[in-house]
Amino acid sequence: MFTWNGLRSQFKVQASRFWGTQPAYDNTIVNYDMARQLYRNDGVNSQLGAAFCKPIINLAVDFIGVPSASTEDEELTDFLNDCMHDYWGSEIKQMFRNCMRDSKTIIRLRVPNLDDPLMTMEERSYGCLETVEPERCVIQYHPGNKEVIDVAYITRKILVIEGTGDILNGIMPQEREHEIMEVITKDDFTYFDKTQREWMPELAQPNPYGIVPLIEVYNEYDTSLTGGQSDLESVYPFIQAAHDVLAQSLMAHKYHSTPKIKFKLTEVATFIRNNFPDAWDENTGRLKPNTPLSWDGKSIVFLQDSEDAGFIEAKSVLNDSRQLAEFLIDCIAVASETPKWAFMLIDSGSANQANNAQTLPFTKKIERKRIQFAKPLQKVLKMIQHFNGYDIQLPSITWDVQHPEQLATWAQAFQYFVMALEVMAQRQIISDNTYREIVGQFLPQMEAPDQEAADAANNFDAAAAQVKPTNSPPSSTSSNGHGSTSNIATDESIIVAGAQGKGE
Repeated sequence: MFTWNGLRSQFKVQASRFWGTQPAYDNTIVNYDMARQLYRNDGVNSQLGAAFCKPIINLAVDFIGVPSASTEDEELTDFLNDCMHDYWGSEIKQMFRNCMRDSKTIIRLRVPNLDDPLMTMEERSYGCLETVEPERCVIQYHPGNKEVIDVAYITRKILVIEGTGDILNGIMPQEREHEIMEVITKDDFTYFDKTQREWMPELAQPNPYGIVPLIEVYNEYDTSLTGGQSDLESVYPFIQAAHDVLAQSLMAHKYHSTPKIKFKLTEVATFIRNNFPDAWDENTGRLKPNTPLSWDGKSIVFLQDSEDAGFIEAKSVLNDSRQLAEFLIDCIAVASETPKWAFMLIDSGSANQANNAQTLPFTKKIERKRIQFAKPLQKVLKMIQHFNGYDIQLPSITWDVQHPEQLATWAQAFQYFVMALEVMAQRQIISDNTYREIVGQFLPQMEAPDQEAADAANNFDAAAAQVKPTNSPPSSTSSNGHGSTSNIATDESIIVAGAQGKGE
């Protein structure tokens, strides 16, 4: 075991001549305490620079958002969306936050007990989603299937009241911290008191679902690490540098903020007698012992003709420190793929172009995160289906657009795309089923092509479908026999005619 100076604190190095070497950072773990200190900005050695860490994590969580699920069963789709938005919304965001901060987290699906008088049956059907810190949990997977958990151990510390005390004499009962281990298998839930070293049979209960309802969620999974990565790892060196720059600037500020007075004197004794008479002893002709000379309260100074007084002021280094701090902020923004406007900084001059250039990598980062987190969300949705006796379906996960501006741009691009498909469908280049399959890639809510065609047949009145548009579409074949596309892509009548023809 070796201690690393970065955010990744522990790693194992093993080598074998016969089997070859493994990656140096294989099976490493992030220093969870340090990562959380950076997020909370309460670390002693980084508190002047770690203020950037919280916006890096929280901004990404807010832009990722809570997705929507869709299945072929409309009732099931509504149930799953109610789970994620109405009952699990806060916990899902906690999962994103903890995972990006700590490199991984564990989510657990729990069904509330019936002995809770405030729990309704409807709430119980949706279940409760909770996050578990990775250092509290040990998971053992099935040797033949890494997706199946055989047993999980979750350790928590609770306060247990021991004895009743003596309330009549004002002696309160004593509390003692107990470390409780919960052992979860596909058969039962059992509990072991590690403090007392004894099992707790009164808390044991069977597992009616036949699975261990836990999921390990990784952030930026890397096979060379056999685990995830924290979003603060690449930023940590620049956070430390920003802390050092600010600390040194504050220290230098103490020296140049208050100037020191300077005297040019021909005779010190005369100067002291004239300005500090209480400190001068006329009998000895010297300063009184242990009498300091204080400049406080002096508004007039008596000097001789050849004497002078002035101030010594240290040169400020804040300008150089400011340039270095701005450079470090740029490094933090680049390393974390976070735009500077997340830190309340906007470039002057061509602000729009600069902000757009910073937003592009951030947008790609959000898309990457959404793809990573879609799989564990699908798995927990399948778990809640299993708990409620549904026929398990793999739900499709869809996300909202990140910016309103992107929605407008996407809608305009989608309009042009549909117009191009309409032209190809009219010229019999593609079939109606192909048309719907392609559009379905952009609209996940669409059903299968046959079902969508049957549903779309009821969208309009058959009599109204016979009404021809005022501007009839141009012929699909020109006089020379070749396909003509002039004015087709911008003719609104084609869209109207095509929309009517799809329901026939």
